[in-house]
Amino acid sequence: MIKGKNLDKDLLVTNNKTVFDLSGAAASEMVLFRPQNDVVINSVTILYPEATSSDTGVAIKIGTGADDDAYFTATSEVSKSAGYSKTYGTGDLVLATIPKGTPVYLAHAGSKAGTGTAFVSISYTTI
Repeated sequence: MIKGKNLDKDLLVTNNKTVFDLSGAAASEMVLFRPQNDVVINSVTILYPEATSSDTGVAIKIGTGADDDAYFTATSEVSKSAGYSKTYGTGDLVLATIPKGTPVYLAHAGSKAGTGTAFVSISYTTI
């Protein structure tokens, strides 16, 4: 937990330590976290620990078991060097509020023609 300056709530960041292969099989049941309180997402960061190929990107989604893109969806980056990351703010979110106890899933389309791996970090605050 990180206490932010001038914040009246705690700023929390969850890191999905599971690196997923963009060119591998599609995945829809990778649980990122289950908040113990109601939370609001501040940002989503996708980090690419491996260089990505120039082939068309694939969908990366954050959602619930019933709606895999309830909170966020983006297309993976192409032609980026290892270590590249991109942060998406509140304007990029579909829905930012996550009710207490709701499992938050990561889904990705997989089957990218070229190479690339990624993982997701979500910054959120309790409400």
